[in-house]
Amino acid sequence: MARFNASESANYGGQGGGGFFSISENKGVKRVRFLYNNENDIEGFSVHEVDIDDKKRYVNCLRTYRDPVDMCPFCREKIKTQVKLLIPVYNVDEDQVQVWDRGKKMFEKMSSLCSRYANKDNLVQHIFEVERNGKPKDTNTTYEIYEVEKDDTQLEDFEDDMPKLLGGLVLEKSADDMEYYLEEKEFPPEDDGEEATTRRRSSRRDEEEDAEDDADDEEEDEKPARRSSARSERRTPQRRGDK
Repeated sequence: MARFNASESANYGGQGGGGFFSISENKGVKRVRFLYNNENDIEGFSVHEVDIDDKKRYVNCLRTYRDPVDMCPFCREKIKTQVKLLIPVYNVDEDQVQVWDRGKKMFEKMSSLCSRYANKDNLVQHIFEVERNGKPKDTNTTYEIYEVEKDDTQLEDFEDDMPKLLGGLVLEKSADDMEYYLEEKEFPPEDDGEEATTRRRSSRRDEEEDAEDDADDEEEDEKPARRSSARSERRTPQRRGDK
């Protein structure tokens, strides 16, 4: 399962993107709490992005950087992997828990914040201003983060609102599910699960085997008919004058 912590992030490649928390204008500023206690809470995901019902969705990669490519059907088929740091934040200005969808470069910045502010306190106790430096769609956009306030807020205060990452924003699919997607361009219905995928595969195999059996039966039926025809020809006497 391709989850990893900040110390392992250098072993993964990919690029980031936008997310539910965003700052759209250049020099725009929003206040947030990062919903982590310390660096140990930071998790990254190696994901594949696929189309599901005309929407882009992340699917968790099944292999780590140490594993062979064939361990993940999407890797085997060269569907691009991306590194994602899905940061749960509390948007102070909007009074809402959101997810900031960032890439590999954000690991270093988050590690630095934890080193500076989470040694004695929990990171969630600090409110930060996040400032965007870059126009919309500028791929060189960067973000500056400044601490502005500290209090006694605890991570448990947001327990009921914490977003589900793996199995939620990042779909968790089995190798069979991925094989099914590669064939059908969709995943099996979630209410059926892996058993249904296995049943479908077994059903397809049964149909193929039935077709082969039918062909064999037809061939066997033809053999007696050919033998009977040959015997009939041998037994029919040749009349005088026939050549």
